Order: sequence, then C-alpha cells, then structure tokens
Amino acid sequence: MKVPKTLERLAVEVEGWLDLGCPEHALGRMAPLLETPNARPVALLLRIRALVDLERYAEALDALDEIAYFEHDPEWRLVTEGRCRRRLDDLEGATRCMRRLIEVDPRSAVGHYNLACYLALAGETEEALEQVTIACGMDEALRTHAVTETDLDVLRDDPRFAALMPSG
Repeated sequence: MKVPKTLERLAVEVEGWLDLGCPEHALGRMAPLLETPNARPVALLLRIRALVDLERYAEALDALDEIAYFEHDPEWRLVTEGRCRRRLDDLEGATRCMRRLIEVDPRSAVGHYNLACYLALAGETEEALEQVTIACGMDEALRTHAVTETDLDVLRDDPRFAALMPSG
C-alpha cells in the first residue's frame, strides 16, 4: 500500500515513532493520513499497530474491521484480530479468527500455532496438541518458542508435547 507523495514523509515519521516504541506519538501525528482517502489503508495499519502497542484492543478491532475492506494481508489481519480478542478474554472469537486463517491458508504455521494456544487456554487439549504439532512440523522455530509459551502450559505433562520440544 502506498500513500500520496505529499504524505510519504509523515507516514515514515509515524512508522518511526512506532519502531521507537512511542505509539502515543504515532497516534498524535497520523490524523492527516487517516483523513486522506488514498492514505487511509496505510494509516489504518499504523493505527492498529499503535493501538495494540497501547493495549487498546477494542479500538484496534474497530480499525481491523475497516482495514478488511481494503486489500491487505489476511494472515496479518487475522492474527492481529485473534491476539486482540484473546487479550479481551474472547477466546472463542480468537479461535474463530485462527480457524478462518487456516481456511484461507492451510499452510499458515502461525495460524496453527495460535490456534493451539487458544484451544489450550480453553481446555481443548487434544485439538491444541494436534494444532501445535502441525505448526511445529511446518516451522521448526516454533518448537523453541513453544518451550516458554505459557498459553501451552496445560500440555507440558503430555509426553506427546514433550516429544515436540527441542532436545538439548
């Protein structure tokens, strides 16, 4: 997605504030981007990042609803929506997001992994184990990540989960 040439510098500045960990400054600067139709998709993406960083998940969900109208990376959108819903204690909604992502892209390792996390938190341990197994098979790095993932704590005593963990 591109912004009009006249707003490119502002978009870079807003993104810079986000990269520096200053989402409140980013939000304060992005009004011209949000008000310009050709820049709105980029502005929404930056707004969502800022709102998530500020833990304003309900507001981020509103912006995610709007960005869905624009062509945008469905994996990023659904993963972000799932994370927001999870932090708002909507495990059912978070789970739906990951199931939708896996429908769109069955090869999404992060989709399977996050689905495993949400299912584990909901106490659906058999399907959670199946999903984390699929995710780790797709992306070896997720095995290392799963070692410290607290969402998967309910699976720790299962020998099948232990077999997924890296040795050594």
